[in-house]
Amino acid sequence: MDPLARLEAVLAENERLRDRIAALEDAFGMNVEAPVFLGLTASEARLFGALMKRDTLTKGQIMSALYVGRMDGEEAEIKIVDVFVCKIRKKLKPYGLTIETLWGQGYRISPAMKTRAAAIMQENAA
Repeated sequence: MDPLARLEAVLAENERLRDRIAALEDAFGMNVEAPVFLGLTASEARLFGALMKRDTLTKGQIMSALYVGRMDGEEAEIKIVDVFVCKIRKKLKPYGLTIETLWGQGYRISPAMKTRAAAIMQENAA
């Protein structure tokens, strides 16, 4: 295969892979725009979105959601997950929304809380 054809094939494959990554991130909840009224940072919004999309998230999955695509090589301590959850809990509390700790498993937003969160976000979208 000539170099130009090879380059074009690689570029096309890269584009397909980028599309698949974007679809997976959407499915995982990493591209959720949390409503401004919640006051969540971009990282907190990614975590909130992932919790809204999934039944349960382990700390490892949360680390992936928070630090995906980091190029600086720095890896945060796993304890940072607890810090993020604590900060989000404080911001959700005024709306009666909670994040549950599942000891030995991770964190979750219950189905009832997800329904409530969706309703609150819908009310405040206008």
